This record gives sequence, structure tokens and C-alpha cells, in this order.
Amino acid sequence: MLKKTPSQDSNSNPSFIGIYDNVLSAEECDELISFFHSSDKRMGGFQSKQGYVVDYEIKKNVEINNAFLSKTPEIAPKTICNCIRKYKKEYSSLDHIFKWQLQNDYTFQMLEGKDDGYKQWHTEHCPGELSKRILAWMIYLNDAESGTEFMHFPTVEAKQGRCIIWPSAFTHLHRSVPNKSLKYIMSGWFSFV
Repeated sequence: MLKKTPSQDSNSNPSFIGIYDNVLSAEECDELISFFHSSDKRMGGFQSKQGYVVDYEIKKNVEINNAFLSKTPEIAPKTICNCIRKYKKEYSSLDHIFKWQLQNDYTFQMLEGKDDGYKQWHTEHCPGELSKRILAWMIYLNDAESGTEFMHFPTVEAKQGRCIIWPSAFTHLHRSVPNKSLKYIMSGWFSFV
């Protein structure tokens, strides 16, 4: 008899999108939102061949300028590490690839207007330095009326204290669901060392 591998397990998640609810309490989410408001901010943009670009047709938000987990309240990196442990239990194949780790830099953003969000389909795995990314993570800090839309998988609703983790490659093209209300999210990456 053949031994089942995780991919053959009927309980496995074929989307490879890990969803972990209630990883932060309402008070912890409020603490992180207060940290956002007390931090230096800039208009959101994205990396391109021309460097950091702000283009409201593609992405519109306000985000912390130069966000680093090492300069963020400890509850954030601790929560992300707890979630990746759960994700690795579900996808043990991650134990068999080159060394990777949580990146220190990340994005902490606020979306307010109906036109806010990363509106274009995109991945988190791009040429250059960004090609080292293998997984993306996101934490929703409030209940919002818009979530994250995946091209090939169901949309994930924005729920306070929810963390999601997904592969950074082309299989997981995603974008913001059109924004309807105030939304706070933190997002970042796990990358090869």
C-alpha cells in the first residue's frame, strides 16, 4: 500500500491559500492601527523598471514609509511566525526547499476611498530582487467590505484579525476587491535567503 503524501490527502487545500482567523485580538489590531497613524507615511506605489512608481490607475493607498517588522510592535512578526508554522504543517514540502525566511520589509497600508487599492492583477514574484519571494502574507486589521480577489481561487474576505498566506508566483494572481470602506492591511513576504 502506498503512503499518502500531503498532496494526495483528501483534506488538503488545493488553493494553497492558508486562512487563519482570530490571530490578533481587536485590541491588538487597534494597537497596530495606532502605530500606523503615528508613523511617517507616503502615497502607495509599486516597484517597476523605473524604481518606485506612484500611479493611481494601478494602485492607490496611503502606506507607512519604509516599513520594517523590526520597527513594528512585536505582536505583528510574532503573529506572522505563528501562522507560517501552521502553513508549513499543511504544506510540509516547504521543508524540502532552499533556506527561506520572513522578510523584514513589508507594506502597511490604509485604503479609504472607493477608488483605493491595488487594482491591477499582479503577483508578488517579479524579476530582480523580488524573484526570491516564495510566499506572501497579509493581515486584515479591521472588518472591511472589500477583500482580496484571486484570479483562479475564491475571494478572501477582509476580516479583523485574519491572516492569509499564499504562493507568490503566477498561479496566485490577485488584486484588491473594489474598495467600499476604510480598510487597514499589513502585507509582506517570505523569501529565499
